Amino acid sequence: MADSTVKRAYAELADGRQTHYRYRGGGLPLILMHASPLSSAWMEQTMTALPEGVFAVAPDTPGYGASDPLPEPGEDLSGYVTWLKQFIAALGFDRVGVYGSSTGAQIAIEFTRAWPESALFLVLDNAAHFTDAEREYILARYFPDLSPREDGAHLQKAWEMVNATWQWFPWFEQDEEHRFAPAGAVPLETRQKMLVDQLRAGLDYARAYRGAFLNEDASRLLGVSAPTRIIRWRGGMLRKYADRLDEMDLPSNIGMAHCGPAMEQRLAAIRAAVSELALLPPSAVPPATD
Repeated sequence: MADSTVKRAYAELADGRQTHYRYRGGGLPLILMHASPLSSAWMEQTMTALPEGVFAVAPDTPGYGASDPLPEPGEDLSGYVTWLKQFIAALGFDRVGVYGSSTGAQIAIEFTRAWPESALFLVLDNAAHFTDAEREYILARYFPDLSPREDGAHLQKAWEMVNATWQWFPWFEQDEEHRFAPAGAVPLETRQKMLVDQLRAGLDYARAYRGAFLNEDASRLLGVSAPTRIIRWRGGMLRKYADRLDEMDLPSNIGMAHCGPAMEQRLAAIRAAVSELALLPPSAVPPATD
């Protein structure tokens, strides 16, 4: 049986930059891409919920966690897509499955569009569709300036953003229409963990985050040829925007995996999707239910 302990390592890319990553298990390689502005630490719970027969690898996106930043970051996700290809090559893989949440989902989509021969399958989580007007409105206010200030006001703003992110979407619209979770639903320790990751990313914390919003358009899925499952978690902050995917004429290789609002249901849905797409034996744990 493969080692079930989550371990950590660094991969050196061809240009000398380093990518920090976590890994667990053994078998078919599955890359797990985290949301912004977080780190691969947030993938540990998902990694431990995956079925046997999977070698789970969760990198820190460049500029986040302990990974070196992109040498020439742009406004879109192309730099992160190129990095992902380089990272996979540095690990010695030719083809991998990819799971991505939020920003990670958008990078996974673009990676598969750019190198369809390298993607065995995709599992997308917290993926949605925004109109151009919604995207413009959100981007105008979503990322406050967190430059250091003598009075520490930037720290207070960062904390406000973190707290609000777990209650409203977008976080700056703090009313009942935009609420998706009650106050205090997420433990204080979890919010503190997010704050540390956001501050660690520095003044460029919004780089990948912003690129993901720009890419959050269902039309990007039309170029995905790999077998794909989209996790439709009822507890997610983007649920309202993810529901729009039901109205889209998506390719037959893309299917929906609906699950209830509990985290256990979400993890079970991810596990079931990976088992199905990787053609693994049925898991001993039942799949997600509503």
